[in-house]
Amino acid sequence: MAVTAGMAAPAAAQDTSGTATANAGAVAPSQDPNVIIVTAQRREEDLQDVPVAVTVFGDVDRDRLGIDTIQDMTNVTPGLSFNAQLDRLSVRGVGRLTNIIGSDPGVAVYNDGLYTSSNAEASKSSMFVQSVQILRGPQGTLFGRNSVGGAINVISKRPADILGGEWRLSGDRYGGLVAEGVLTGPISDALKFRASVQMGPRPIDEAFKNIGPGDDQGSLKRMLFEGQLEYDAGDAFNLWLKYSHAEWDHELYGQTNLVTPYSTAEIFPSGALVPNPGYGYTETNPGVDDPWTINRNTTNEDTLSRNHNFVANMQIALTDDVQLKYVGGYSQYLYTLYTDLDYSSATLRDEAVGSFYGSYSYDPTYIQRYVEDKSYYSNELTLSNSGAGAPFNWVLGLYQYHERFKQPIDWFQGGAGTDDMALALANPVCVDAAFGIQASCAENPLRSFYSGTGDLEIDSYAAFGQADFMVTDALKITAGLRYSSDKKKGSETYRLVNYNPVGSAYCVLEPYGVIGFGGCGPFTAAQDITTYVLQVPGSGPQARELSGTYDGWSWRLGLDYEFSPDAMIYASYNRGLKAGGFNLGNFAAQPEVKNEKVDAFEVGIKTRPMPRTTLNVTGFYYDYRDAQIPISVPLSAALGLNTTNFFNIDKTRSLGLEVETSWNVTDQLELTGTYSYLDSTIQKAPRLFDDPNQPGTVLVDLEGKRSPTTSKHKLYLAGLYDVPIGDAHLMFAASYAYRSKAYYDVFNSVTGKAPGWDQVDARVTYIDPTGKLTLIGYVRNVFDTVGYIGAAGNGGTSAPGYGQLYSYNPPRQIGAELQVRF
Repeated sequence: MAVTAGMAAPAAAQDTSGTATANAGAVAPSQDPNVIIVTAQRREEDLQDVPVAVTVFGDVDRDRLGIDTIQDMTNVTPGLSFNAQLDRLSVRGVGRLTNIIGSDPGVAVYNDGLYTSSNAEASKSSMFVQSVQILRGPQGTLFGRNSVGGAINVISKRPADILGGEWRLSGDRYGGLVAEGVLTGPISDALKFRASVQMGPRPIDEAFKNIGPGDDQGSLKRMLFEGQLEYDAGDAFNLWLKYSHAEWDHELYGQTNLVTPYSTAEIFPSGALVPNPGYGYTETNPGVDDPWTINRNTTNEDTLSRNHNFVANMQIALTDDVQLKYVGGYSQYLYTLYTDLDYSSATLRDEAVGSFYGSYSYDPTYIQRYVEDKSYYSNELTLSNSGAGAPFNWVLGLYQYHERFKQPIDWFQGGAGTDDMALALANPVCVDAAFGIQASCAENPLRSFYSGTGDLEIDSYAAFGQADFMVTDALKITAGLRYSSDKKKGSETYRLVNYNPVGSAYCVLEPYGVIGFGGCGPFTAAQDITTYVLQVPGSGPQARELSGTYDGWSWRLGLDYEFSPDAMIYASYNRGLKAGGFNLGNFAAQPEVKNEKVDAFEVGIKTRPMPRTTLNVTGFYYDYRDAQIPISVPLSAALGLNTTNFFNIDKTRSLGLEVETSWNVTDQLELTGTYSYLDSTIQKAPRLFDDPNQPGTVLVDLEGKRSPTTSKHKLYLAGLYDVPIGDAHLMFAASYAYRSKAYYDVFNSVTGKAPGWDQVDARVTYIDPTGKLTLIGYVRNVFDTVGYIGAAGNGGTSAPGYGQLYSYNPPRQIGAELQVRF
C-alpha cells in the first residue's frame, strides 16, 4: 500500500496531476506497487527512486486501513511522534515542544506548497486529500521554513476532466455523524472546478463519561468547505486556485484526564496563586480507576472562526526544458479554547478564618482561556528543468513569508462572580518590588490570576538551489544550498494576581483587616504581585518588546547508486536549521533562544527484492545542536512559583534504524510493516535545572536524558485480504500498532512518562460491481487498550504532591461509512 511503498492504490487514485476521473479509487485494490508518485525533490518521481526516507499515505489506502488522523499516521511512520496535548510533531527527536508564541515548529507542513504551522491539514479527510507525504530528516534546502526535523506535504485532490461527484456518510457508537460531498468536472475545455464540503463532528471526546454536573458530551458543530478552479492549457500553462473555509464550535473534554487523587489537605500549597480546589473536597477522582471517567462541572469549549485560506499554484513552460513555478497564498484564523484547570466539580464554598474574621466564600472553578489570532502569507518562485531523462537536473528558488500572530492566555476564576474571591480578583491592589501596597491598580474584569499576551510579527526571506548530476548511468551526485533570514519583532504583557485569605501578609494589620488593602477572610484583597515576583520597578501589569534577526545556511550533499532497476543505495549529509525566537507571555528572565542546527548523516537502501515486494531500510546519525527546549525554572522562591524559560540544549545525539516493507503475496493478500529504533539522548546541557516536581530541593543534570516524545521502538503491521465476489470486492483488513514508553518532558520525570502501549484495528470494506458504492465497517482499538499519547504534571492538584495528567487514544470505537460515487 502507499503508506509503505507497497499495497499500491490504483494508478488513477495515485495521480497528482488532477486528471483522475471522478470515480477514481472505486476499482479493485490489488495492483503492482511500482509507481507511487512523490514530490520530495520538487518534481514528480517514483518513490523507490527518491534518495529520501518518505512515507506516503494515499487516499485509497487511508480508506482501506482507516488512517484518518495525524495520530494514525504517527502509528505507521517510523521515527514520527506526536504530542496530543500540544498538537505538535517531532521526527527522529527533532520538533517543537511548546505552543508558546515566538517559537516555530521543527516539522514543516505544506498545504499544496503553502507553508503552515498547523497539523490540521494532514488530518483532513481522504475526500479532500490525494496524498500525505511525510519526509523524514532535515529538508531545509528545498522546503526551508523550519523543516529541521522533516516536512509533510499535503496534496489536495484536483478537479476532474469529467462531471462527477461523491457523497459520504459516517458515524460511530458515540453518536458522531459526519457528512461529506464533492462535485467536480469541466466548465470548458480548459477550465475545471471542484467543490467539497464536510459537516459534523469528528467524535473523539464523547467517549468520556462525566459523573459530575457537566454533560457527558456537548453540542458539536463543524464545517469545512473547499472550492477549486483549474485552468489547464497543456504543457505551456497551468493555473490552480483553491479557497477553503473551516469553522467549528465544540463543547468537549478532549483526550486528557487527571488520574491521581485530589489533594484535599492544604488550602494554599506552595506555588499557588489561589486556593486549592481540592481542599476539603469530599468526592474521589474517578480517573484514578477509569481513565475515561471524569468528574467536572466545566465543559471545555473549542471554537474556530474567521478562517479563510487561499492557495495559488501556477506553472509556465518558458522553453521545452525550463519551467517557472509560483506558489503563493494567504491564511487567517481565530482559535479560542477554554479548558477546565481544576479537573473537578468543586464549586462555591465557605471557609472559616478564626473567631475575629468569620468566614469567606470562594468558588474554585478555575479555567484557562487560550487564543490564537493569526494571519500569514507567502510567495515562492522556482525555476527548474523538466528532468525527464536529463543527466543534469536543477532547481532555483526565491521565498518570502510574513506572519502576524497574537496569543492571549488567561487562567481565571469562573462561576457566578458573587463570592468574596471573585470580588477581590476583579479589583486587586498592587504590590511593588518591596511588597509595599500601592493604592491603585488596573481592574481585572476576567478575574484572572495569571494573564500573559504575546504579539509577534515575522518576516522571512530565502534563496535556494539544488542540482543532481548523473556521473554515470547508475551514479548520481546531489548538492543543494539555502540561505534563510528571519526577522522577528514581538511584544508581551504579564500579570500575576494572588488571593490568599489565610496567609496574607496583611492579616495582622488589625482585627478585621483593612478593606481594599488586605486583611483576612472576607476582607482579603487580591494582590497584583507582578512586580514583586519579577523584582522590577513600578507596580501592576508589565510589558516589554523583543526583537531579533536569525539567519543561516542549510545544505544537502547526497550520493545514490542504482545497482539495478530494482535496487538503490544512497547516502546523504544534511544541515538543518530552525530560526531562533522568543518565549512571549511569560516575561522570562531568559526569553530568547538562538538558531538550532542539526547535522544529519543518513544511509539507506530501497529495493524490490522480488516482484510485488518492497524493502526500504534507513540508518541515521544526528548531531543536534542548540535544541530549543522550554524548561520550568523557579520564578519566586518566597512564593514557590515557577515559570517557563527557553533554553538552547548544547548537544543532543540521535541514532536510529528504520524499516519499511510490503508484500503483495497474491492478487488477494497484501502485507505491510514498519519498524523503527530511535536512541535520542542529551549529551550536554547548559546547566543543572530544578526538578519541576520538587522545585528548590533537587537539581537535575539533563545529560543522558532521552529527548521528549521519542520511543525507542515502534512497530506497525497490517494485512488486507480481498475476496472477489463476481465483479464486486469484499476486503478484510487488520492492523497492529505498538510503541514503547516515551517521556514528554526533558527531565524524564515520573509525571512526564507515558507507558508503552499497543492497539489493534479491524475493518471490512465492500465495493459493488460498478465501483460506485462502498460500504465500510470498522472497529478501532478492538481490545479496548489504553494508549498513552501525552503525559504531564499538574502541580498542587493531587495527593502524591503532583498531579498526573495523561492524554489517551480513544477507547474502542465501532462505526460505519457509506460512500456513493456518481
